[in-house]
Amino acid sequence: MTIKLHAIVDPLCGWCYAASPLLKSIGQYFGDDLAIRFHPGLLFASPANIDPAYRDHIVAADQRIAALAGMTFGEAYLNRVKTADPLQYHSVPPAAAVMAVQELAPRLAHAMLEQIQKAHYVHGKDVSNVALLATLAEQLGITPTTFASHYAQALTSLPQHVNTARAYLNAFGASGFPNFILEAGGIKTHLNHSHAYQHPERLLAQIDTILKHPG
Repeated sequence: MTIKLHAIVDPLCGWCYAASPLLKSIGQYFGDDLAIRFHPGLLFASPANIDPAYRDHIVAADQRIAALAGMTFGEAYLNRVKTADPLQYHSVPPAAAVMAVQELAPRLAHAMLEQIQKAHYVHGKDVSNVALLATLAEQLGITPTTFASHYAQALTSLPQHVNTARAYLNAFGASGFPNFILEAGGIKTHLNHSHAYQHPERLLAQIDTILKHPG
């Protein structure tokens, strides 16, 4: 039976950062028996200047995420959110980078997402910078030339992937990011991950139950 986990995420979404350890646990638990496929949510579909009010919202949300999910938000990141002038977010470059790696080496896609999230949320880097994204990919063993080629292809196909993500959300009446949909034996099931932060075993048990009793 073919098993896929469709992960609708955005690299600049704090709750997606919080859910990243859950994806890692799923990958470790199921190994090659389950394929994780990422679909871009595009929280910031075009370059967006973050105003002071939204900066305050980001900091407050990050505090909730840190408390609930135990995630680390580095000083460099917090300083950038509070003081960078301007502060601009754009989801397309990092999302395309994840998709590029997924098409090239699917098993490295989550590692690329983690690299981007660490660069953003810990080190306070601008992950819309394509040169930085190429460096992160190179740390996974992907040469700059190979990354550039697949990145260009990913940019071209990104609208199609975004439409797929929206179709999945619409099918289950879901919204926002992250969202996870399990596909097993042709049947798709929307997963509830909200109770699993810092408790990945709860999500693993949910998946196991679905696989044992499909439909």
